[in-house]
Amino acid sequence: MTHTEASLLAVAVTVVLDLWVLRTRLLTRRAFWVAYAIVLFFQTLTNEWLTSRGVFRYDDDAILGWRIGHAPVEDFWFGFGLVTWSMMWWVWWGRRGVQPHPVPGPGPLVMRLARRRRR
Repeated sequence: MTHTEASLLAVAVTVVLDLWVLRTRLLTRRAFWVAYAIVLFFQTLTNEWLTSRGVFRYDDDAILGWRIGHAPVEDFWFGFGLVTWSMMWWVWWGRRGVQPHPVPGPGPLVMRLARRRRR
């Protein structure tokens, strides 16, 4: 699988997961796109720094050849998937009440395990 194929697959799976599977609907929210614009700015800086210095090199046969700065456009598609997945899962787990009221100190699971060890 080329970088282009993996990146396009990441975008497609992200859209399906957001709109139809997890139903977080982040892609329909203005707040998401504002947050993503901020991430995209810093991703552009990071990609430019890494690719212009040869930290990452891409085989010309594995990418389309379109670049933003020195980074192939596929990096931005793949980054979109990674960032959006992180946000989607955060929202999805939050809606299910995973730790709705954070407390200081070790969590309940750690405390239960500690009690078992003392017995």
